[in-house]
Amino acid sequence: MGPTEYISEFIHDTTYASLPQKVVDTARTAITDFIGVALAGAGEPINALLHEYARDVGGNEQATVIGSGYRTSAEMAAMLNGAIGHALDFDDWSMAVHGHPSVFLVPPLMALAEQYGFSGKDIITAYVVGYECVALIPFAVTLRHFDQGWHPTGTLGTFGATAACCKLLGLSVEETNRAIGIGCSMAAGIRCNNGTMTKPLHAGNAAANGIKAAKLAKLGYTSAKNIIEITRGFLYSFGYTGELDWDAILAPVGKKFQLIGNEGLNIKPYPCCGGNAFAIDAVKLLKKRHNFDLKDIKEIELWVNTIAYLPLIYHNPKKGLEGKFSLEYNTARALVDGNVGLSDFTDERVNDPAVRALMSKMIWTVKYGDPGEGKADAFDPKGVLIRMNDGTEYFEEVFIHMGMPQNPMPKDEFEKKFHDCASISLPKNKIAACYDMLSRFEELETVDGLINMLH
Repeated sequence: MGPTEYISEFIHDTTYASLPQKVVDTARTAITDFIGVALAGAGEPINALLHEYARDVGGNEQATVIGSGYRTSAEMAAMLNGAIGHALDFDDWSMAVHGHPSVFLVPPLMALAEQYGFSGKDIITAYVVGYECVALIPFAVTLRHFDQGWHPTGTLGTFGATAACCKLLGLSVEETNRAIGIGCSMAAGIRCNNGTMTKPLHAGNAAANGIKAAKLAKLGYTSAKNIIEITRGFLYSFGYTGELDWDAILAPVGKKFQLIGNEGLNIKPYPCCGGNAFAIDAVKLLKKRHNFDLKDIKEIELWVNTIAYLPLIYHNPKKGLEGKFSLEYNTARALVDGNVGLSDFTDERVNDPAVRALMSKMIWTVKYGDPGEGKADAFDPKGVLIRMNDGTEYFEEVFIHMGMPQNPMPKDEFEKKFHDCASISLPKNKIAACYDMLSRFEELETVDGLINMLH
């Protein structure tokens, strides 16, 4: 049995009853977090443009766009919800999938559940299946893929969304195998679009592709049946040329869930590229433990690993979106304000003179090696060394930021994040009820009541 067929059987055979409670809890957290950040993303400029596009294209009213109540086809709703959920870069991320899992998993599952009446348990099961399938892709493959310029949220995300949709729609093993072949041919996303509206579109397209691939396969559409492993297939077409020990890769499937491992789900505490979170936490420690005047800073040395330059591409950002991918901006903003929040990524905030003065004093120094698989504390550490005019030095480094599995976000902080995000689109009287419903998501017979609250 080849890897694609083996994975297809895993997708087909997994049941809600087979999921450990911690896996269910983590999936519920992921779904809740996504709904919150999508409600916040609905207030971003890309939302209006996407709605205009959707109305121009048209579609059967099968599913709802979060934050607006606009109904369109399930595929189009998944695309819009995936894009607005990723618009702020406040959605969860994962080392195991080397990207943002919930923005390509939750939108298609919610859209299909609204169209066909699936339950909360059905969605959680499909979410876990989709996540675990992407997490199967070996770390070395993902890292090389990332280094070449591909955005895994769009590329591997299409594979994950397809797997999740196959599970939710109840496709057979044969249909699932074909759906994977279809989905993998639609995978795309190029990282040079970080800091533009197109990066969120990668997530939206991946979400929509999952629905398209699963529905086409169910109709009988054909594809290559061993697309993951074959030469000129999924992995090799995206640049991997080495040998893979598939027996070892597939051995944990269905037994060890990566969703709850050290490389599992990271809930973002800040609305920017996750690589910034380590430095922001380091700055918070510096400000808590030391008393210094920002005007007396001579130089700020940012300690990074060997691949930090890949996602954090803007050293001198001028636009709000660019600021999300700037280690300099986020470090400076945290020094000035003590935090980085939803309102900090406008053109005006990025060009704040106080922030720019600090950014001009920053240098990067590679102090950490390549990230390693299974080593969360070596994935993307950051150190912040502040040198004062009088020669005094202050230093902090962070290996595990708040929100990672080993340092989970406290419940009150998570609830606050949800409320802050949801308040951008929802009236106050809906937010608590919405959060309560999400907190018991697996009890929902349908998602209709929840959907009615999200606009």
